[in-house]
Amino acid sequence: MIDQLLKMADGPLKNLLSQADVPANPADASAIEDTLASVLKRKAQSGDLDAIKEMFSGADTNPTSPVVNNLAGEVSEGLMSKLGIDSGQAMKIAMAALPMLMNFFNQRINDAPQDNSDIMNSVIGALQGRGGGQADILGSLLGGGKGGGGMDLGGLMNMGKGLFN
Repeated sequence: MIDQLLKMADGPLKNLLSQADVPANPADASAIEDTLASVLKRKAQSGDLDAIKEMFSGADTNPTSPVVNNLAGEVSEGLMSKLGIDSGQAMKIAMAALPMLMNFFNQRINDAPQDNSDIMNSVIGALQGRGGGQADILGSLLGGGKGGGGMDLGGLMNMGKGLFN
């Protein structure tokens, strides 16, 4: 589920990589998204929810925030493996991409029809394997009622167009 949400940031992430002074190119965006998704899933399952709470808080994330610094090490390790780069290059990419991704969702989550905390709690529940499923979370971002029906591909595309442009 978090990997699908991160895919919605694909365009802005590719743009960042093409314009930033980092040793990555737009094609590396999926490796960054996949790595961050894995890190966030592991953290949520272990009970470390700081990154998820920050990502869906609706407040700006400072590039030097403790959450970004906490994620950067694990994300850079994943990037070293996926992209075959050294630790310095991987850390530079992580430190550029993480605040952008956090703020991408923080800015857009405020436009969602549901309360930020409701969305955040749904994401946390799904990552921890409890509560509502993916369709409920995506449905809440689209403004569906509690226990709203399933999500089809058209609904997912509308979400991408309407909330995450």
